[in-house]
Amino acid sequence: MTTTLPALEISSTTTETRTILTGINWDAYERLLTETGAERHQRFAYDNEQLEIRVPLASHEEPTRLLDDFVAVLVDALGIELRKLGSLTLKNTQQQKGLEPDCCFYIQNEAVVRGIDTLDFAVHPPPDLVVEVDNTSQSLDKFPIYVALKVPEIWRLRNNELAIYGLDAQSQAYKVQVESIAFPGLPITEIPQFILKAKQNGQRSAIRAFRQSVQNAQKNRP
Repeated sequence: MTTTLPALEISSTTTETRTILTGINWDAYERLLTETGAERHQRFAYDNEQLEIRVPLASHEEPTRLLDDFVAVLVDALGIELRKLGSLTLKNTQQQKGLEPDCCFYIQNEAVVRGIDTLDFAVHPPPDLVVEVDNTSQSLDKFPIYVALKVPEIWRLRNNELAIYGLDAQSQAYKVQVESIAFPGLPITEIPQFILKAKQNGQRSAIRAFRQSVQNAQKNRP
């Protein structure tokens, strides 16, 4: 009997390594999630029999963790609640698509999922905001996966620029937004300069500087 092995593509950058396997069925993806557990360092994305395995490095994790802190600054400035769920596995079983963002947040729907330990995306809403730190064009296109999940907003940090994407009214595609859906009027696209400040002055200094920038923006809002 002849066994067909999946096609393999490996890429590496200064921030992460990526392996893309093709010819992987959904059951194999779900078994991999179960067998590796929630505490693994690798992150998986699955779509159309393609499985991407990412292993983030320190230069990827630093901006990711800073973005996590910057979102906390934003919700504190607005006096609203937040549920941070990190690289939570998000799946649409019916369409056989799934992934783990670099970080994800419940903001508008925080109260809906508060205290729920096991989220079912056939029943519960998806995170209001996900963040992707992506410095390679060779990665699996995750936007179709996010469309299937109906995630309202994506921030993508690439090459020291932060792009904001919002799901269109038909829930069929993402469009670049001038400002954040979750945080309108606040200086979201300035975040990359504070990530650079963290390398120069330290992380907490950068977070304090971002907090001041947000406060200034609030004062100047009509």
